[in-house]
Amino acid sequence: ISHVDGGERQIAANGQAFFEGGHAVRLVGTVQDITEQKRLEGELQARRGAMEVLIHQQVAAQTAAAIAHELNQPLIAVSAYSEAALRLLRTGTKSPEKLSRAIEGAAEQAQRAGQTLHELLDFLHRGETPTEPVELEAIVRDALAIAEENGCSGFHHVIGVERDLPPVLANRLQLQKVLVNLLLNGVEAMRGSDVPEAVITIKVRTMIGRNATGRRMAQVTVQDSGPGLDVETAHRIFAPFFTTKPTGVGLGLAISRALIEAHDGQLWADNEAGPGATFHFVLPFAL
Repeated sequence: ISHVDGGERQIAANGQAFFEGGHAVRLVGTVQDITEQKRLEGELQARRGAMEVLIHQQVAAQTAAAIAHELNQPLIAVSAYSEAALRLLRTGTKSPEKLSRAIEGAAEQAQRAGQTLHELLDFLHRGETPTEPVELEAIVRDALAIAEENGCSGFHHVIGVERDLPPVLANRLQLQKVLVNLLLNGVEAMRGSDVPEAVITIKVRTMIGRNATGRRMAQVTVQDSGPGLDVETAHRIFAPFFTTKPTGVGLGLAISRALIEAHDGQLWADNEAGPGATFHFVLPFAL
């Protein structure tokens, strides 16, 4: 309604009629000026809108950084293979099989980059991620091979897999991403320290006990022989954009944890397992 000062006011009115002998005898009501309340509600709505815009901007930034992080390794490999092929061509190589291997390597890594982008976008958009029963030992060995292709060398690996372990229900590529990331982190940590022998131990076994839902789980442990994690680093290690590397983005472990949790599993750092850094993740069996 219009106010005497020429402004607009918002009024809330309600009332109740009282009856005697089937006839209304009186009406009791209240009239309340709610202009200030509505103004505050409008301001709150505007703030919420601004906050949603800010959140969307942050999500977009994290998505771009996540994509850059995941594509970095295969693109580096593509570049290395391509440079090797160019050198062979310029020097007039007499070993066509070497040239063929370099070109095939570049093509494989380019395909891997494309598949990585597709899988990551599906995940970020909360799309359905295809899963299937997969053997964890095969995933571990594939991840070691991929890590080697990306320059992850100079360490000795020890694999211990429980006999007759059932397959887990997972997306093969996403599980490889998690393991490759843990391997690369371990190798970088050992390279930056004076360890007498660089060793990464990978154990796969049935989880001791069952999780809170009562489902049987497989547990994968990745342990390096590096300097390990201090208490503060272990506390923050999964936070987005937290990194101990001078050129790191700080999204690798955050993405890895999100991928494992999307599989109804868990990923955590074990600060007391020593020596070195130890990470565990668990996944439900397919059976």
